[in-house]
Amino acid sequence: MRKNATKIHNSRNSFLGIQLFFLLNFLIISMTSPLSAQSAWKSEVRNYIYNNLSKPDGGYGWQDQPDSHITPTFAVLGTLYDLDMLPEDRKTIIEFIKTHHPQKGRNKEAGPSGTEMRDLVYHQIQSILWLEGEVSEFKSEISNWKTQAGKLANYERHKYPVMYQEAMISICQNLVGVDFTNQSEFIKYFETHRRANGSFNNGPTHKGGDGNILNTYWGLYALNLLSTQQSLVNETIEWLQKCQQKNGGFTHQPNPEIGINDDAIYTWAGVKSLQLLGGNPRNIDSVINYLVSLRNADGGFGNQPGMHSTPEATYYAIDALKILNGFAALDKAKIPVSMAVSNPDFSGYKVYTAQFEASGLGSPAEAVMIAKELNINLWGAKNPKTNWIETAQRIADENKVHVKFFVSDEPYGKFVSIPGMGTFEHVLDYISPGKDEVVFADSATFVEFKNTTLKTLKNANGGLILQVANNEPMARMVLDESINSNLGYMAISTIHFEQNFAFWLPYLYEYRYRLPMVTLQDAHGIESWWWTDNLTSHRNLFIAKEPTYEGLITALENNWIVAVRHDSISDYETRMLGGTDAARSFIKQKESDWKWWSTPNNLIRPEVAITVVNKNDLFEAGKPEEGVNIRIRCRWKSSNLNLKYPMNSLKELRVDGIVVNTEDVNVTQRRDLPVDAYYIYKWGTPSIGKHLIEATVIDLSDNTAHTFNQIYIQK
Repeated sequence: MRKNATKIHNSRNSFLGIQLFFLLNFLIISMTSPLSAQSAWKSEVRNYIYNNLSKPDGGYGWQDQPDSHITPTFAVLGTLYDLDMLPEDRKTIIEFIKTHHPQKGRNKEAGPSGTEMRDLVYHQIQSILWLEGEVSEFKSEISNWKTQAGKLANYERHKYPVMYQEAMISICQNLVGVDFTNQSEFIKYFETHRRANGSFNNGPTHKGGDGNILNTYWGLYALNLLSTQQSLVNETIEWLQKCQQKNGGFTHQPNPEIGINDDAIYTWAGVKSLQLLGGNPRNIDSVINYLVSLRNADGGFGNQPGMHSTPEATYYAIDALKILNGFAALDKAKIPVSMAVSNPDFSGYKVYTAQFEASGLGSPAEAVMIAKELNINLWGAKNPKTNWIETAQRIADENKVHVKFFVSDEPYGKFVSIPGMGTFEHVLDYISPGKDEVVFADSATFVEFKNTTLKTLKNANGGLILQVANNEPMARMVLDESINSNLGYMAISTIHFEQNFAFWLPYLYEYRYRLPMVTLQDAHGIESWWWTDNLTSHRNLFIAKEPTYEGLITALENNWIVAVRHDSISDYETRMLGGTDAARSFIKQKESDWKWWSTPNNLIRPEVAITVVNKNDLFEAGKPEEGVNIRIRCRWKSSNLNLKYPMNSLKELRVDGIVVNTEDVNVTQRRDLPVDAYYIYKWGTPSIGKHLIEATVIDLSDNTAHTFNQIYIQK
């Protein structure tokens, strides 16, 4: 390892400007890095980068996104650094790197989090150093970094920190020239998390479990900076060598119980770790051949042979090949065959809307109304009470509203254990049609879950959705195992509240073509009405012949589903994540059928909920002891758990043209914060027949009045 080595979402240039940007970069590289006839692959790598990953905002991003991100920018610059092809004009890209941290920069679409992902700062610093830029401005931030042990947002039962995030403290301090803080404390941390075989992992050694190759690399890197004394060198080399598979690639530990995949990142970590220790793979040629086999016809490299190219996998492959002096093998290798392109016939198919973990509490009548107004075809209910889904479905069917309700839930307080890693919650969210009960043990290993709960889910035509896992080594294991066994995770959550996990946890993007990417609403609170802004901001669009749960499952299995955001967080630009190229193209063509805005910054949503409730309406607030009541809910600005302030208010309510008196009702919970607010008119027993209900509300932003009507028929 070299010591001290060297999203602007709304920027939309014209087509000509974008082409000029690519051409200038191409010319700069061509002039500064003449290529030999034997290095055609270098030209192909360069073309892959500048034709697919260069963005008009000055950085580099994923191929299917319009803007740049720190992590693919880091990967591209690492690749260009290894190939001595860095651009000559570096001022623009350094400025981008410094100002576009996805949580703190101009492009804060990643959203906040309880745990800082320090690897993103590492990507900034190392990228700037490759470009020979100045990084002193990072010193203050890094000097204040402390251990993340005990952080709730790690969602680990024993309060273990994420090891590679701990390693970033000393690594980044070294890169920016800051004196190590708590040096002895961190030496002790890494030593107590090192196994007798030399490997490292999240859990302390005495808790058992083998090491992980990613944690081992970052642990070695950090410990070598903190201490001049090396130990367990031969044992670690032997352990790393045992991670090599028959095909030459490396997996995450010798003889793993789950997620036995070889991968570009594991192979890179193995090669880098062995370099730190002065060792080599047992079979260098097979590693080189494996890395060469990751090359694709577009010039990039995939995580495994035959997989789509990613900027990260390209960096891992090139960097490992450089360490192994393996570039000559690329000179001799055959030109890869282009990947087969899937072009399914979508004749007779349409685009439908699904929401995962929308509310399953409160008023089912309002849930049906919201589904109708927002054109939601499938409503995955979170925390549904007994018979809530059946009640909501009955109301929808009676009113001919085309929405299907199903279970999309999170088993709170249930944990999955990964030996050596820890015990985690917030990773067992699931969907099912709701016909069969799904039981989760309080805590079990992933293997135990596979043989029990996950089989039940699979048989019920359901599966897991990864909500959030900031522990990348752990998440890779369970995702890989799910793909290998076709049992477990069937999708990855990206957009979530105001967050975008794919930008906060960019390792998820390496699964872009392996698992579907979806949005996860994760409804909190007691009523779907207060969740309407989230239901408006982002949703899942899937391709099917009919808007059924079975059609949704088929779309998930084929990756015919995309996560879409269009709201103030995306600056009212449309962000689309996931889906096959063919599915994305079809969904984009049908935008007029599914978009939820009239103009880019004018989102369509209901402004008032008029609901008639009677004593038998089990889930409705404000129900009477006898007769019927009319309940009016107006719009408030709300957070995940409580209401903040009203955005409109009721001016008057008329029934059959007559103004009636209403009562204000406010419900508070924790710390007396409001969680519900509505107006009630105690109607009594209305006469048989049709009645007109008219609610006039005042928009508090401009004091304009608007009237909303509803017909009620008393039978």
